[in-house]
Amino acid sequence: MEPMRNPNHLDTILKRFDSNDSSSQRPFPSTQLIPFLKRVQYDPRTPPLLFYDDKIIVKIGLQIQAMGNFELSTMDYDVDTWLRMAWYDPRLRHGFSRPVLINEFTFLKKIWRPDPIFINAKAATFHKVTYLNFYMFIFPGGEIFMDIRVYLKPTAADIILCKYPHDTPTCSLKIGSLGFTSDVVQFEWFSSLSNAIQLNRDLEIPELSLVAVKADVCDGSRKSGNYSCLVARFFLERQLGFHLAQTYIPTMICVVFSWISVWLPEEFVEGRIFVSLTVFLTLSAESNSAKEELPKVSYIKAIDIWFGFTSSFVFMTMLQALAVIILEHYSNSIRRKCEMNVNEYSKYKIMLLMLRSRYYHRLARSFDTFCKVIYPVIIILFLIIYGFVITQGEDDKCLQQ
Repeated sequence: MEPMRNPNHLDTILKRFDSNDSSSQRPFPSTQLIPFLKRVQYDPRTPPLLFYDDKIIVKIGLQIQAMGNFELSTMDYDVDTWLRMAWYDPRLRHGFSRPVLINEFTFLKKIWRPDPIFINAKAATFHKVTYLNFYMFIFPGGEIFMDIRVYLKPTAADIILCKYPHDTPTCSLKIGSLGFTSDVVQFEWFSSLSNAIQLNRDLEIPELSLVAVKADVCDGSRKSGNYSCLVARFFLERQLGFHLAQTYIPTMICVVFSWISVWLPEEFVEGRIFVSLTVFLTLSAESNSAKEELPKVSYIKAIDIWFGFTSSFVFMTMLQALAVIILEHYSNSIRRKCEMNVNEYSKYKIMLLMLRSRYYHRLARSFDTFCKVIYPVIIILFLIIYGFVITQGEDDKCLQQ
């Protein structure tokens, strides 16, 4: 038995599928391999190099067809991908002039295969319409290439929402061996990143954009031994278009609308109260709607600070409107009291009461004038702090604090 080939040799296996070589690589059908398997007494249950003190290097690659449905409430997402594997089995050096194509599941059981699993996937299924979506090439020198299409729902538990919706989430997809320890089967990425993780050119992710990908290693151990593990990391960036249209612009309009109350006449009591009250209820409904899809986490998110400020601001305008109404009520009450008792009170007392009435009226007017200036200042200061402090920095900065 020959020793294991240099694993770098498997990296070139994808080049054999180039269009320039397709005519010379037209494969034989799987039936061509049946007499050969009987002749060499091939055992599909035994790894190729189990009894030769050598481990099997399995090259792994992903061809991502689609990603989406990022559910923050359940912290998972969907992936539709082709799983590529290449390994060397010297027992299958058939010596034919061309490779053998296997695309029948019944025949696939006759060949030993690695046992990769998606460690952090909640659910995984094969594409079976109209056939089980897979194919395997066995090359004359014993190199094997297998491609199978799977649908996955991995967890995204490493997403931290401190800066949501200004966060840059990172999602991972882990591939490990189910039963073979790393001294029997060793998983490795294809050396080239474009072969390790290949993305569909038409790949679009709603609300997110894919910034970068990284092929990494996550080898670990269990009670039964050390196991090989690979991890694909997807670095994403959340797009703000949806949140601008559905959250930021509507809530800011509500905030500005609540500011109108200070421009209304003091005697317009119903308008002052109902403007602020209506806007406050609208913001509460908007806040609940925006947070419905978010998980219940123990830290404060950027969107919580946004809605906390806007709700507090509107509530403050409502309190200011009540204060002005109360001051005007005191002023009008004193004035009416003087008018009703003009014959009973002395001129001095009436003068004192009218001065007090005028004081309350001027205080209310001054309060309105002050708020006409301070309200936009508060809003602008908050927007600056929110845009340049709260939404900047590391995604986990709220946990560090």
